[in-house]
Amino acid sequence: MRPMRRMIPAIVGLWAALLVGDARAQTTVMAVRLGASDVVALAKFYDAAFGLKEIDRVGTPATEIIMRFGATVADAKAGASPEFLVAKREGAASDTMQHAIFRVSDIAATVAAAKAAGAKVNREVSTVTIGGAPIKIAMLVDPQGNALEVMELPKTLTHLPH
Repeated sequence: MRPMRRMIPAIVGLWAALLVGDARAQTTVMAVRLGASDVVALAKFYDAAFGLKEIDRVGTPATEIIMRFGATVADAKAGASPEFLVAKREGAASDTMQHAIFRVSDIAATVAAAKAAGAKVNREVSTVTIGGAPIKIAMLVDPQGNALEVMELPKTLTHLPH
């Protein structure tokens, strides 16, 4: 009986330490939302330029189209990448600070595909140093006026070095 009396406070203490140690909830990026006056047309742009697939639609006519990365629509629906939401917006985009950032494997090919799909280049590809690494960056504007940034990291990096 004595070992049990010692074990119960130890278990309660360990449990309390775990709760106090990190009371924050686990957090991940769930989605990015950009506005459009024509959500269907803008969703077609993101499919053509970046390979995002439509996985759901809200409203008739559509007021929001939900997209995700995948080789096919079925792959995108089954995938776990963050969602890309194209939502109905009245008027033009006016804030270039708020924008989506895409990591790409070939920035020149991505910029060419985005231009062919209707994007405008706001800043040509340039190389900047982030965390000591050369990062290629270009700034685009989608057909609805939303600012986009595309980044190509060196092949040896899995994330930005900070």
